[in-house]
Amino acid sequence: MNISIKKSAALILLAGIAACKTPPVVTTYPAKPVPAPEPQPVMINDDEFRRVRILADMLYDAKNAFDDNRLMLPAGSNAYETYQQVLQLDPGNAVAMEGIEEIVMRYISLAESAISQGEYDEADGLLGRATRLNPELPELAAVRARLAQARQNRVQIHELDPAELKSQSLEMMTELAEIAQQLQASEATFLIRARTDEEGRWIYKTMRDAVGGYRLRGNIDVSGTPAIVVSTPSNAPASPAVRD
Repeated sequence: MNISIKKSAALILLAGIAACKTPPVVTTYPAKPVPAPEPQPVMINDDEFRRVRILADMLYDAKNAFDDNRLMLPAGSNAYETYQQVLQLDPGNAVAMEGIEEIVMRYISLAESAISQGEYDEADGLLGRATRLNPELPELAAVRARLAQARQNRVQIHELDPAELKSQSLEMMTELAEIAQQLQASEATFLIRARTDEEGRWIYKTMRDAVGGYRLRGNIDVSGTPAIVVSTPSNAPASPAVRD
């Protein structure tokens, strides 16, 4: 075999070996994430800063007035006027608008309490203020209907002697039993006015025990003067008189 043939054979052999080699593995790495630009602080001028501070102070004063039940009175120091001033500086302020709606609902709640205590004129005045702020509120119509119905009821207030009540005397228990029997006979509703929640619960329990556990329809209101306010529908039969 001559040299040229040998060279040709060697080249063919090398080409075959090269063709059989595994191609190199190329490892790729994910690109590093590009960090998002840091938010730049919003710069406000001095006038805007003072305006924001004034609004915050006014909203704080309005909330304090609301918590103190200074809703629309006294003039110049009430929640409603302060919220109105906020809206003049910042029309559409969500906190002020929500605050006015809370005033309306507080008036409705106070009116319901006044109705329960037989203070119908007071309830009417409270509903009038709520109507001025939001006359379309559905809750107003419902409470006004309740007030109209309550005005037709007979209201009887039984004052309770504070000393006898404090000692839980037999005389007081007898008086409460008589009132409970009246309530059972007429199916009237009532409100217990008590100086403490504990005192109110004792009054209710004593009355309920006096009628054998009959479920009397009443509520308890913690107030200064102990009494039981009985509200009887006008079409109900008159109950026997009870000592006041």
